[in-house]
Amino acid sequence: MEWLAGGGPLMIPLFICSIVALAVILERMVSLRRGRIMRPELIEVISAIRGPEDIQIIYNRCNVIKGPFSNIIKRAISNTHLSREEKVLDIQATGRQEARSLERMLVVLEIITAITPLLGLLGTVLGMSQVFDVISEVGLGQTKAFSGGIAQALRTTIIGLGVAIPSLIAYSSFDRKVDNLILEMEKYSMLLLNKIYSVDKEGKAIGPGAK
Repeated sequence: MEWLAGGGPLMIPLFICSIVALAVILERMVSLRRGRIMRPELIEVISAIRGPEDIQIIYNRCNVIKGPFSNIIKRAISNTHLSREEKVLDIQATGRQEARSLERMLVVLEIITAITPLLGLLGTVLGMSQVFDVISEVGLGQTKAFSGGIAQALRTTIIGLGVAIPSLIAYSSFDRKVDNLILEMEKYSMLLLNKIYSVDKEGKAIGPGAK
């Protein structure tokens, strides 16, 4: 604690940023678990679907199991009057919306990654300013007199980078994980789409409501 206190008043916002970053990282680690997003019950139902006549089964299951995966699936099986190409675009648009939902806390990590090095740099500037003020008063002969300013300059930089680096790593990791989850959800949605849209002799996709 004494070491942290030597960093000066900027250690307070840096400490707050570290607590917030840790809370967000732990929350995202739990919320973005694959088993929590890619519900195996829905995957099993998609595998069991044989054709358009089974749409109601997957729709009922999606109403019970809420989440981004079920939202994308429901978009795949709704608006059956649309062509297959239009449904693909609809699924991709829904995937982007769900991605924003999954990324809702990552902006906090992004902000912390940006501001903590700046806070550390500000602490360095203030510490060096304190050093020069002391030097102008007592000269260079008494090193203990300006050691506090040097300590503040170094410690705020260390803490600022110490918070920013893990936050950046976590942000990049979670962002990539969200992208992978969305791609996987879209893959299963396309699999479902292929099952409920048949193909005629000319190679044209025929929707569930086609005659």
